[in-house]
Amino acid sequence: MKASSVASEATATPSSEAIPEGPRSIAPAIGSGETARRVRATWQKELSAHLDKHKKYPKDRAQQAAEIAVRFTLDRMGRVFSVSIEKGSGDAAFDEAALSMVRRSDPVPAPPPLIADEGLSFTVPVIFRVKSKKG
Repeated sequence: MKASSVASEATATPSSEAIPEGPRSIAPAIGSGETARRVRATWQKELSAHLDKHKKYPKDRAQQAAEIAVRFTLDRMGRVFSVSIEKGSGDAAFDEAALSMVRRSDPVPAPPPLIADEGLSFTVPVIFRVKSKKG
């Protein structure tokens, strides 16, 4: 056997034709899939509960209902930078009550890094329901 053929055999690229393909191993991507959904859902529940604690019905509107879409921007610590009406209710008192709710809620629970990395502007529905009279 020649020395050159042994050296070339030792450095030759191995053939993968005979190797059966096994299951592919995929590293979990941070912030994707089920984990991201869970993190997002948990934070959205916290945010919603926090905002609800600061919701106040406008005076003289107890027997009326309204739905407003409020857009706000946060910093990573949960401080509210800006708040605006994305879709108004048609009633200035309800629209202002929705804006005031977000302002009173400042700061809100800080968004997890996973959510903050996607952006810090959010639109949420604010629903005022008819209050039932207690008898």
